[in-house]
This record gives sequence, C-alpha cells and structure tokens, in this order.
Amino acid sequence: MTAEVKRIYPESKSGLINWIEENFHEIDEFIAVFELKDGTQMMAYDTFTYRGALGSLEMAKESLHQLALNDEFIPKER
Repeated sequence: MTAEVKRIYPESKSGLINWIEENFHEIDEFIAVFELKDGTQMMAYDTFTYRGALGSLEMAKESLHQLALNDEFIPKER
C-alpha cells in the first residue's frame, strides 16, 4: 500500500468535494479528520478492519512528518 499526499488549496472545501467526486468510484476505504470552527474534531471513517485503519493513520503520520522534514508541508493561511 502506498500513500499519496495531496494538499488541496486554495479553496480547500470545494477542492475536497471535487476530488471526492472525481475519484468516487476508486475510493475503497477512508479515514478523514476534520477540525470544526468551534475547535472540536470530527473523524469519519469507513474501513474493513481496525488494523487497516491504524495502518492508514500511521502512513498519514509518516507522510506528514516527511513533508515537514523536507520543508514541503504547506500550512493553511489564516
């Protein structure tokens, strides 16, 4: 399993919706974390196994870590 990292910008919400629509039939499993305006977080997931979900999270964590180390992480501007 490989991880592709995609920073969706400049309009992240519509960009995310567009990406999901374009790739809808290819999505087999997902884990998504959203931070809401009130500071709370919401996680949505649809996975076949608990272990697979943890593996996906670890891949995401490592990918973000590598982006930060390589100065390739693009933070959202306020």
